[in-house]
Amino acid sequence: MRLSSIFSCNSVIWISSLQSSEMGPTNRMVSAMEDHSRNLGFGFQHVPIKSQNELVKLLDELAHHAKVNNMKPLLHFDTHGNKDDGLYIDGENVFIDWNSLSKKLRAINIHTGNNLAVVGATCYGLHAIKPITLSTATPFYLLLSPEEQVSVGFLEKNIPSFYRSLFELGSIDSAFTHHISEEFKFYHCEKMLFIVIARYISQQCKGKGGAARREKLLTEIMSQGMENTAENRKKVRKILKDGLRPDQSLNDRFAGRFLIGRQCSFNISELLDFIESSDAA
Repeated sequence: MRLSSIFSCNSVIWISSLQSSEMGPTNRMVSAMEDHSRNLGFGFQHVPIKSQNELVKLLDELAHHAKVNNMKPLLHFDTHGNKDDGLYIDGENVFIDWNSLSKKLRAINIHTGNNLAVVGATCYGLHAIKPITLSTATPFYLLLSPEEQVSVGFLEKNIPSFYRSLFELGSIDSAFTHHISEEFKFYHCEKMLFIVIARYISQQCKGKGGAARREKLLTEIMSQGMENTAENRKKVRKILKDGLRPDQSLNDRFAGRFLIGRQCSFNISELLDFIESSDAA
């Protein structure tokens, strides 16, 4: 199965929050980005942030522009990251935690119709996916970020080339592979959806996990006053087995909420085929 990574972008917002002594590489990358913006015809804005309130206000403004003006930004974070604490905010010497950041990004992503791409050029930036669950909308369509530490030298060497390739060729997959895949990971919301639903089906609907779940439900039903006979247990087990058999509605229920109405690239048959092939391996 091949997932689509196509998204729209009419502006790159480069958000930095670093000490003045650390701004040399950032200034050089921003200068290169300004050249790419002029030559390749995409919007670019560098926004230095000095407080958590400034960041929150900026993200709220971007959500408003996405809703009212059809803005489709790509957000680039240029600061420090901590796997537990979140993103560093210079000026206050504090971190905005992953949960708070996720909520603000989710608002933007909802108003873009699940079109938000984020490049977290920070150490441990991939940990921004920690708060994600299928019970709420994904905070971004794509996230490209390191799972561990990353050097400033790597960023300065590769990030401007990544963006040049992205806007020249129009493929984030190709730009990622050729320029930053050595240090960055690629989160795709549909890939997470696929993995989580497949795990749920494997653990709760099939095999020993499914049998245990059905027996638990059977016990609960019988405790409500149904006569505990072999015939009744057989009937209830069949009803439960049929009712818990995964179908397309399961996929649609999770996808509709998590993908914010965006068309899902896979169906329940592909999920079940994947599970069967994994079990057989």
